[in-house]
Amino acid sequence: MIAFFLGSIPMGSDSLTSPTGQNLTRKNTFAQHDVTRGKPVLQDIGSELDTQDFDFFFSEEFCDPQAELKKLELAFALKTPLPLKITGGAFSVRRFVVQSLRINVRKTNRSGRIVRVEATLSLIEAPITNLRALLQSMALAAAPALARVAGGNPNVRR
Repeated sequence: MIAFFLGSIPMGSDSLTSPTGQNLTRKNTFAQHDVTRGKPVLQDIGSELDTQDFDFFFSEEFCDPQAELKKLELAFALKTPLPLKITGGAFSVRRFVVQSLRINVRKTNRSGRIVRVEATLSLIEAPITNLRALLQSMALAAAPALARVAGGNPNVRR
């Protein structure tokens, strides 16, 4: 069974609710150097950031579509890297930022509440640029009492 999560947003937890489509794009960058005679020479510059596109849906059968839609819109607005967790035998976690979001409301009930919504989500990889800051944030998250004491007690020396 494969489960997809972007941060805490479930994009599918089984074969019935998993994304209906997924595209992964990887690119390499090359520079061309002209030579006096013959064809240009290629120089490998490196890899570009990976992108992933997902087509999926939220339905009232397995979640609250409006609540999950608000989470998606918040992730888009904040532009914060979120872990993309894909499980299915092997567990993979990489961080991505929401690059674009397309929402298509498919069904509402009589009161206007969304019952089913389809979405297309484009993500771009956000590799870790500051490992020290990441480790510090992980340590503070693991010990919230220490963060409160050090941050709120003026008698604690730094």
